[in-house]
Amino acid sequence: MTKLNRRTSWVLAAALAMVGATLPAPAAAYGPSTMVTPSGYCSRPYCITYVKSAQLPSGTIVASYEDNNQPLDNNMRFPIWTSTNNGASWSRTSSVPDTSPRRWGNWGNPFLYVLPQQIGDMPAGTLLMAGLNSPPDRSQIAIQLFRSNDEGATWSWVSEITLGGGQWGSANPTPVWEPYLLVANNKLIVYYSDERDKSRHDQKLVHQTSTNGVNWGPVVEDVALADRNLRPGMPVVTRMANGQYIMVYEMVGQAGTPNNFKVSSDPESWNPADPGTTIDHGGSPYITTMPNGRLAYNSGDSTDIRINTGNGAGPWTPVKTLVPWGYSRQLQYVRGTGRMLILAADGFWTNRPNPVHYGDVDLGHSAGAYYKLVNRHSGKVLDVSQANLRDGGDVVQWADNGGANQHWHVTDIGGGYRTFFNRNSGRALGVLEGSTADGATAVQWVENNNPDQQWQLAQVGAYYKIVNRRSGKVLGVLGGTTADGGQAVQWADTGALDQQWQLVRVP
Repeated sequence: MTKLNRRTSWVLAAALAMVGATLPAPAAAYGPSTMVTPSGYCSRPYCITYVKSAQLPSGTIVASYEDNNQPLDNNMRFPIWTSTNNGASWSRTSSVPDTSPRRWGNWGNPFLYVLPQQIGDMPAGTLLMAGLNSPPDRSQIAIQLFRSNDEGATWSWVSEITLGGGQWGSANPTPVWEPYLLVANNKLIVYYSDERDKSRHDQKLVHQTSTNGVNWGPVVEDVALADRNLRPGMPVVTRMANGQYIMVYEMVGQAGTPNNFKVSSDPESWNPADPGTTIDHGGSPYITTMPNGRLAYNSGDSTDIRINTGNGAGPWTPVKTLVPWGYSRQLQYVRGTGRMLILAADGFWTNRPNPVHYGDVDLGHSAGAYYKLVNRHSGKVLDVSQANLRDGGDVVQWADNGGANQHWHVTDIGGGYRTFFNRNSGRALGVLEGSTADGATAVQWVENNNPDQQWQLAQVGAYYKIVNRRSGKVLGVLGGTTADGGQAVQWADTGALDQQWQLVRVP
């Protein structure tokens, strides 16, 4: 390894001192926090469900939810909450009144979407909301479409997408539920759950399309199974990195409520008789495609997010988050931070008001500078073994191969401490089980604000000792080995060269 001259060493030290200042402040984690807690009157015990969000071209994020913390009448509105700091804090800024010809009241299942291209007279960047519209007695349910040209401050009605019967227990229980919007093939597509075909299907998934957002085509089946007792529901569709589309949905009526998926090259054609392939169980799935091409998925059975790197093929690897699980828990990739915002509220089965929780998590490739940590003794770099995505993955040394699992995002958390996030996994460098013992192994884990994930950089010439806040011990390589795969561990400071590291910035 080439020895740095005095000037290079000074420049490196100065650059390192500025790491925290030059990274965007929103790259630091936030949450889990509470956006809103219902109080007072609720027309349903749980008050709130179906939290959804969208990010506008300006970077502003808007969110809404089914709000039963208001009188059950024709003045019901969808609330609009806004964040201008990448989801770190929120304020209620407006609401969506029912300005449709029906004037029934805006009730449930709101879904927010930003047009990526012009549709009819609505330009790219227009904020849309599709949601359930119903009279107070819930004797009919329509899906209405609204638009906002001013980032959610004001809203106007666009069209009625479809009309169903009443909710369960009504005289005609054939409702429609859970709209999801997507633009493809120069059309606006709305997918939804449909109970209007009771003689053949207790519930099925369908879609309709529009070239202008006003006039809607016929109902097309997407998941309509031979067993009429099955209730596929809650469709979510995203375009994958390879240009194909993936749909996820729950399978109510089967043991454990499987969450299935299927893939199509055409988002208007899904082979409706195909039940799909199961990812996990628990219902209420959600999926999104990240800019690095990975799929991020979660469901109602866990606080984890599952990552898929193969366009739906191969494993769905679970990684931890700190945000509570929720019914139809929303995943929102945030452009300003490169992290994933999670919005969650409990389901309709609770007998108490549901607060809305939010927080973010690093899933890799977040915003800000990355560094290689080069060991002074071996010349090898700090590496997550086998590019593991899981929490608990071993941290080792390895020959520099340019892999993202060898790059670390250095975040200043104040007080002279920093965290190191792996570029590949988004997990933070820590010590297994927070041990304070010599030889305790270094691992990656979801950022949890524990002191074993916090490190101080003590300069030694052109190198640094990386000192753990919890134990006071330094990061080194077990036995001082120079071999690939040598385990990174903490140890009392001995002054050995394997306990010193060079930080080299990478693109």
